[in-house]
Amino acid sequence: MSHSLDGATRLGSVQKQRRLLLRMAALPLLPLILVTASTWRGGGMWHEGIESFGLLLILVCVLGRAMCTLYIGGRKSAELVTIGPYSVSRNPLYFFSLLGTVGAGLMFGSMVVGGFFGCLYFLAFDRLIRKEERFLDLSFPMQFAAYCAVTPRWLPRWQLWKSVDEIVVRPKLVFNTLRDATLFMLTVPLFEAVEWLQQSGLLPVYLRLP
Repeated sequence: MSHSLDGATRLGSVQKQRRLLLRMAALPLLPLILVTASTWRGGGMWHEGIESFGLLLILVCVLGRAMCTLYIGGRKSAELVTIGPYSVSRNPLYFFSLLGTVGAGLMFGSMVVGGFFGCLYFLAFDRLIRKEERFLDLSFPMQFAAYCAVTPRWLPRWQLWKSVDEIVVRPKLVFNTLRDATLFMLTVPLFEAVEWLQQSGLLPVYLRLP
């Protein structure tokens, strides 16, 4: 029991680090975004197509994160959840957030920015994921080893999907997850505003990326 409580405490600490790291990674990007633009002009086929795909990824992120919370909300440190999204990936919340981060970058109208956002997210959080997994291994040593043997860390293996007829849902946690995930949607008006300011000549453009 003490190992489980210790693991839960450490897991909470890692999750705080995760939120801090996300903020720290975002802040230095803001000035760069203001003076960077897409190679493809707004309104063109490529520009609009990239933005549309980015919006699709953000919507998948929001829905995917909500689905993850339906299955794991409030139970992450109390039990090892291996059903639903957690049956196909050990870290589906991170996977869907990765999609949302790439989608946010694509809202810039640039594949390079989308790829850069995705790489930055992966590099920042892969290490934290490994820390979380060490804590889960301490709390559920036998179960977690068997789980890791068949379930990938990042990319889902959809053929592994398994679920149950009933799950206990905590609405507050689901709503909180939806609230947090919809922050990705803020990139839509943000990048549209930056694009308008650049086209109006109010913001200089020093770098264009495809």
